Amino acid sequence: MKNIAKVLLVILSTVSFTMSAFAGDLSVTGGATATYKIGGAEQSNSKGLGVSNELDFTATGELDNGMAWKWQTQLDDASTVNDDTRMELTTPYGLVGMYISEGGLSTEASYGAGVMGPGSDYSAPMTVVFNYDVDSYSNLQYHTAADMLPFGITAKVAYVPNLSSSAGDSTKTSGAIETNAVGSDAVMYRVDASPLDGLSIGASYFNASPTVGARYDQESGGAYAKYVMGPITVGYGREGATPIVAKGSEVTYYETDSYGIQFAVNEALSVSYGVEKSTKSVRTAVAAGATAGTRTDVESTIDHIQAAYVIGGATLGVAMAESSDSDYTAGVDENQTIFSLAMAF
Repeated sequence: MKNIAKVLLVILSTVSFTMSAFAGDLSVTGGATATYKIGGAEQSNSKGLGVSNELDFTATGELDNGMAWKWQTQLDDASTVNDDTRMELTTPYGLVGMYISEGGLSTEASYGAGVMGPGSDYSAPMTVVFNYDVDSYSNLQYHTAADMLPFGITAKVAYVPNLSSSAGDSTKTSGAIETNAVGSDAVMYRVDASPLDGLSIGASYFNASPTVGARYDQESGGAYAKYVMGPITVGYGREGATPIVAKGSEVTYYETDSYGIQFAVNEALSVSYGVEKSTKSVRTAVAAGATAGTRTDVESTIDHIQAAYVIGGATLGVAMAESSDSDYTAGVDENQTIFSLAMAF
């Protein structure tokens, strides 16, 4: 895998040198979303206003051999360093790219229910642990060409040379890195296919191998199926994840099932309903004289309903979500409603 990474680096460095001689096109796009949130813990009436912004600078062009290149960087509310950047070269044999906090390959939202986004990602008052992804790090990727494989199959592979928070490594630019993962490298794979008209299926897998001590690998994986029948979209997804831990110690892992339905009432109005059930399982360390540790499970459930109405370049939205045993804590119920106005330009 490291040899592949070296080849990709050579290709990308060559492209970066060549592009200076061939001017491309630069475009600027973006959007802003204003929100009004109500809710929180059960019987809570907390309220809040917010505005999020996003600005994308995209340059595209073509080399003298006909290969296409693309560079893109994004500025948003969280941009404090040069993150959210990608550089890609499309060849007849596929795409190679370098990504900084970009290029996510997780299938967690691919089941497609949620006109404003999956409930746990957009409107739920709790966070669901789906799986791990390479878009938190600097990473290299290869994607097969669109017509290379049968049945609409596309394959993608990503490599993170070093899960480190140090500058110059594969820096994680958002959130804290797991202490046990520092010094490890990681790989991620994703495969998607369209075997039938209207049907999309796919799967992804992430693995980080620890280099210090006797530890279990950090692993996650998922699969999804989505079917579109005219104005109706139905989907199902399943994800699982386990962090890096020392062998013989307590082990925590997560399993999540997501499913939903989406309906386009007309060209402007769409509605959706979805459910996410996520279980956190903790297996304690094996005690002296015992053959296995004890296991405890807590299941969190999110029900969400959403509606979106498009008016030209603006979208009015409302999303309501209720969660039980929130954040994998028994007896904690929460709800949240978000009214939004999004503008694209």
